[in-house]
Formats: sequence, structure tokens, C-alpha cells
Amino acid sequence: MNGRWTYMLLALALPAMPIGCTADEKPAAPAPPPARAPEPRAHLKEVRGDVKLKRATGDEWLPAREGMGLFENDKVRTASGASARVLFPNGSLVNMGEEALIGIAETRPRPGQERTDLTVLKGQVDAALETPTTQSLSVSTPAATIQAGREIVFR
Repeated sequence: MNGRWTYMLLALALPAMPIGCTADEKPAAPAPPPARAPEPRAHLKEVRGDVKLKRATGDEWLPAREGMGLFENDKVRTASGASARVLFPNGSLVNMGEEALIGIAETRPRPGQERTDLTVLKGQVDAALETPTTQSLSVSTPAATIQAGREIVFR
């Protein structure tokens, strides 16, 4: 009968220890918090006419709307008679003319310099920097890369 009581005491003590741990081990640390969603690199403003957006992660051209966030490698295209503005967090503003195609480039930050990186694949864009002394705009095309620190028009 003494063995029966030992078994019952052991059975009562087991649930007090975490499953998978010995008396000398500590439970595993809690999982790290989930990764934050990436911040948009820019937002669409004043969308007029047929303007489309293609996400870097997708294959379809979607109708663009005012206020949509633009992320690295997203593309924006305007049709004939259409236009849109792209506003970057640092105040840089890019005006897209009709029949234009741009891509939001990956930005490599520099200390003390707010950068805007853009790829113009087709058409015309007008770009303006809010504070050229602390901002940089890099516009790449299939043939060249241009960096500016003042208002400039790319054709």
C-alpha cells in the first residue's frame, strides 16, 4: 500500500512542472514580437484620370486612389490625359505627367540627408524638394541617374 501512495503523490507533483522541462531547466523565452509592416516610401496625391498602381509583390495593375501608400519597387503609371503627384515623407514632391511610368526605388539612407530615390521608366516628371539643403533626389532612367538638390524637371 505504501507504493500506491507514492505513485499518487508523484502523479500530483508532475503537473506543477512545465511539460518538456526537468527540474533544473527553465521554460523557453517568449517568442519575439511580430515584425512591423514596412512604412510607405511615399503617398499618391491628386490622382486625375486613369492612374494605375502595380505592387512590387503583385502582378496586376490596380486602380490608384488618392492617399495610397507606395512601397519600395511599386510602380505607378498614368494614361493619356492622366496625372498624379507622389509625396514623400521628407516633403519631396514628384508630379507625373500623362503617359508616365515610375518606380519607387530602394532608398539607401545617408546620415543627415533625407533621400528620395525614384526610377522614371517612361514619360515626364517634375520634381521639387521642400528643403534642398537637407534633401536629395535621385532619379534613375534606363539611360542615366540624376541627383538634384533643387527644383528640376526631367524629360
